[in-house]
Amino acid sequence: MLIKASGITDVGLKRETNEDAFSIDDELHLYVVADGMGGHQAGEVASRIAVDLINSAFKKWLTTSAPEEELFGLPDESLSPEGNYLASSIRLANRVIHELATMGDKRQGMGTTVAALLIMPSKVIAANVGDSRIYLIREGTIERLSRDHTIVAEQIEMGIMTVEEANASSLKHILTRNLGSAEDVLPEVFELEPANRDRFVLCTDGLTDLVTDEEILDLTLKADEPESLCRNFVDLALERGAHDNTTVVSVFVTKENKKDGSLRRSAMALADIWNGVQRVFKKLKP
Repeated sequence: MLIKASGITDVGLKRETNEDAFSIDDELHLYVVADGMGGHQAGEVASRIAVDLINSAFKKWLTTSAPEEELFGLPDESLSPEGNYLASSIRLANRVIHELATMGDKRQGMGTTVAALLIMPSKVIAANVGDSRIYLIREGTIERLSRDHTIVAEQIEMGIMTVEEANASSLKHILTRNLGSAEDVLPEVFELEPANRDRFVLCTDGLTDLVTDEEILDLTLKADEPESLCRNFVDLALERGAHDNTTVVSVFVTKENKKDGSLRRSAMALADIWNGVQRVFKKLKP
């Protein structure tokens, strides 16, 4: 499996500071995006804590094959061990941010969204809290692997509000769930099998406020590399005013065909044999 990933964050045209954060772990194939909130740069602190803690906790539990009793919070029996490691790392980050947010200093009330993606040969795991999103582009279609935790998203699910009404609502950025606002949090976790030529986009609402799902699909299908795709997304947000910080991580997956892999290995073996034969002939020449 060949995985290429790239990420970019931009402060935008209206904000003085960037409260977004992201990380790319090419060894674990773990990708995280966070959008912080709170005054006095508290959002910047929250998003960075979330990204760093999720990475470090997940890596520790994965590399040690930690048993369920060592995880933070109750495991979900419907998830794989890796899915529980990721959910547990998000719960741990939430608790740390919550404790800091209730200390009464300038970080009071801080919080962050988070969207995390883990890619393994046998499974893909997507997890999120808040309204930062994870998209899967597969076979010419786009699907959200994340769930928005906002007032308007819940009203859409209940049939109270249409998508068009939600997009125009002044409540569309009011979160019902984030890291930091409560002692405990329940992440959304989704597991699926990877496929050849899967492309994933993780992003904060600085992008999705200004770029539609259809445009995300179109730009992704046209992109040759994740670096250029991220740049194109941010450039489009800037063209449309970039009223918020914008962060994008894109991941391109190529699964080696088993037959192709076998043929390639056979060809390499034959080449090695031929090279060996040539070396023998050279030694035998007078």
